[in-house]
Amino acid sequence: MRWKSDCRRFLGVKPCPISPNCRECKRYSPWKERFLIIKLAAKGDVLRTTPLALALKQKYPGSKITWLTDADAAPLLYNNPSVDELLGYDFYFLTQLSVERFDRIICLDKEPRAAGLASILAGRRKYGFGWDPKGALVPLNKESRYLYDLGLSDRLKFQINQKSYQQLIIEAAGLEYTGQKYQYRETPEESQWAGAYLSNLFRRGTGLPLIGLNTGVGRAFPTKAWPVENYARLARSINQEKIGRAIILGGPGEKVLVKKISHLVPGIFASPCDLSLRRFAALISRLDIIVSADSLAMHLGIALERKVIALFGPTCSQEIDLYGRGEKLDLRLDCSPCYKTSCAGAKCLAGISQEDVLAAVKRNL
Repeated sequence: MRWKSDCRRFLGVKPCPISPNCRECKRYSPWKERFLIIKLAAKGDVLRTTPLALALKQKYPGSKITWLTDADAAPLLYNNPSVDELLGYDFYFLTQLSVERFDRIICLDKEPRAAGLASILAGRRKYGFGWDPKGALVPLNKESRYLYDLGLSDRLKFQINQKSYQQLIIEAAGLEYTGQKYQYRETPEESQWAGAYLSNLFRRGTGLPLIGLNTGVGRAFPTKAWPVENYARLARSINQEKIGRAIILGGPGEKVLVKKISHLVPGIFASPCDLSLRRFAALISRLDIIVSADSLAMHLGIALERKVIALFGPTCSQEIDLYGRGEKLDLRLDCSPCYKTSCAGAKCLAGISQEDVLAAVKRNL
């Protein structure tokens, strides 16, 4: 064979930068195994799945990891040291995948477009979730049955299970969980931008810690949101007691909330709601503490090793690992967690007072 297409340096579309002749090349380095991770959405879930790629690399250091995800989540995986190939979920890349063969296919999404793909693609071993001929979601391996059962039993998920999401998915993939952390790597340019932005925002300078108050929770579970009035009272207390400088965070969907808090707390600092995902992450990387409900910002804070004060109500706090940085506040009412998308009372989040959160912030400064 003239060309060695299994070499990690082989390009196929232009000359190899190492050697023009595969047969005579002394730096031939073939991939030992080829793995495919299918994790499409949501963005926070994609980010908290990155410990799985790390676990694979730890056990199979010579492997090639391909990750298939949605386009809006892909920036979270840029520069990831464990992901060798990043593909978007579109016709172009699905065509590519249809002719490839993998040693392992790991699907961690339950939606049909992901699970169905995992079932039809060529893989020697498959893990996670697939789609059967009867039109139902099924576990693809015995190690995934516990993760599968969590979706079918509220008692198991809400009351019995104490494993973090990272432990659940790594064990479902037949690997050993050893506390693998999130992986997110910002670029020097992103870090430089965040430093310049904050220097410009606080022109007079400050030796006080920067405390981010994140207002967003995404569209799927609006019940996860902490009341806007609580954010306003917390921001006011932080600034009045001079324990730090509060900065309000939010995405495109939180423009109204950020504007309302700014009206309630005149002079409060707020980041733009139209930052790119990577710049939003770079800004979080410069904070000392971030206060957030269960959201993408919370996961970014964990990934960037910030101290996180995480507020929980309708979702499972036990599945979140802060890796020893920060605190989880959860009233654990009889009705929570519930994973409801609407609730007339919404006592689980509203019951977490501004005083409770302020005390947690002080403990972690």
